[in-house]
Amino acid sequence: MTGAMFMAHCLQQEGVTKVFGQCGHTNYALIDACHRLGIAYVSFRHEQQAAHAADAYYRVSHRLAVLNVHLSPGLTNALTGVATAAADNTPMVVIAGNTPSYHHAREPHQGMRMHQDASQGDIFRPVCKRVWRIDDAKYLPDVMPRALNVSQTGRPGAVLLDVPMNVFSQSLAHDPVTVARRPGYGRVVGDAAGIAAAAAMLRQAARPVIFAGNGVGLSEATAELLALADLLGIPVATTLMGKGVFPEDHPLSLGMCGIWGARVANETTRDADVLLAVGTGFAEADCSSWTPGVTFTIPPTRLIQIDLDPQEIGKIYPVDTGIVGDAQATLRALVAELRSAPLVSASPERRASIAAGKAAWQVELARDQDNADRPIHPARLLRDLSRVAPADTIFVTDVGWNKNGAGQQLRSVTPRTFLTSGGLATMGFSPAAAIGAKLAAPDRTVMSLVGDGGFLSVCGALTTAVELGVPVVWVLFNNYCFSTIRTVGATYFNNTYGTEFTTPDGKPYNPDFVLLAQAFGMKGARVEDPEALPAAISAAIAANEPYLLEVVTRGDVPMPRTGHWDIADFLQLGND
Repeated sequence: MTGAMFMAHCLQQEGVTKVFGQCGHTNYALIDACHRLGIAYVSFRHEQQAAHAADAYYRVSHRLAVLNVHLSPGLTNALTGVATAAADNTPMVVIAGNTPSYHHAREPHQGMRMHQDASQGDIFRPVCKRVWRIDDAKYLPDVMPRALNVSQTGRPGAVLLDVPMNVFSQSLAHDPVTVARRPGYGRVVGDAAGIAAAAAMLRQAARPVIFAGNGVGLSEATAELLALADLLGIPVATTLMGKGVFPEDHPLSLGMCGIWGARVANETTRDADVLLAVGTGFAEADCSSWTPGVTFTIPPTRLIQIDLDPQEIGKIYPVDTGIVGDAQATLRALVAELRSAPLVSASPERRASIAAGKAAWQVELARDQDNADRPIHPARLLRDLSRVAPADTIFVTDVGWNKNGAGQQLRSVTPRTFLTSGGLATMGFSPAAAIGAKLAAPDRTVMSLVGDGGFLSVCGALTTAVELGVPVVWVLFNNYCFSTIRTVGATYFNNTYGTEFTTPDGKPYNPDFVLLAQAFGMKGARVEDPEALPAAISAAIAANEPYLLEVVTRGDVPMPRTGHWDIADFLQLGND
């Protein structure tokens, strides 16, 4: 078979049914090979959009993300999307065409050769776990299983296969063997001594808290997390990326903590005597810039940390008990260890205190969520989305109010229903990612939450939705500005220059978004009255087709910041 057919067979062995990308002359052989094997090629008009869609497809389905793009400009267009996926630990195999290997020394058309011949893969080294350039098809039987293995095992991430187009066409006589190269891969359970020590600490704790991150979701450990929390009556706070791994309608749920976290979450984690952290690297936003006494106070809080990656243990905070292991297997073992001896659950007084803190937080949020002014307060929009959308709706957020505000105020009760760009906070993530999410869960409602600034940078993704008939609802927060940075400018520099969308005479400007939707062949509606929001949201969902819901929102209201972000420490001086 050809090199391209060999690679396609390897992908098929891994259970791949969809490959995302954009066509070019250097990668078309692989597109054709996939098509012949029944692997769908999901084509976008820009490679960054394809990468975001592949990323979200994995996050919902837990099926390997595969991206197939053209050389040089195709690959560089994909860079931001691949980096976004890698930062959030999505296993992604990127396959890029390249110029024919026999032309490399001649610096051929479209080749990257400013520093060395055919060096486009070097651009991806900072964001990939491994980069291979395969200059002969005879290397494919060794490289393909290794690439599939590296991307999906350990701490998941992206890998790049840089394939000259003549290698796709070369013949080789070799059976594809990928999954069988790693038989019996089980989940790594933390060591028994560490689990016993963690159980002893939790038994003795007066104010324990669980802090759950994205690793819980990647490991599919949500049932084990719930069992542990219920067993001891331990409240659970999550990271932004971990939102949804613990049902937020549960009495023990604290919500998200950090810079834009729930006040009750920050207060409870800060005052914990024992913190059990599972599957989190303690990212800055989740930890209030690691400022002591805001979100965490470690020490004197004693830390138990469970993570699959040994480099994460103790990286940010000193640990009392560090356990290297898979979240699902290790939490299951921890629950079994705790059940082996008598237990004392949380006191009624502590449960009552948590309930009172959650109630007070909801009263605090209601001041903005009940706002009846025009333009519509974004908190009002988020409240109505929570009330109207089905409980298992997948929300895919961009940046700004529709990300951090949504993390703070939307309620997630089901795993894999809140997708966002955590590590890079990439503007433009949501519109295409929502398509990938819907392809992964065709029976679920999927809503993209995106600002006007982010939407216009990638609105071409809508063409793919129309072409494939993918019924996503894009909820567009139209505030005629980059609102988060406008707040920075207004707060610290007394200036909003470069953040507002206006015509030369100073009038707010944006395209007619409803007309734009119609130009794409979609339905669209515009909402300016907050009282009209519930009906408009319901209609958009009921349409069951690609739908753009434009909501005119305020751009001058900062998100409630319950934690601390230390950029204020130097921005507060402005340029005075």
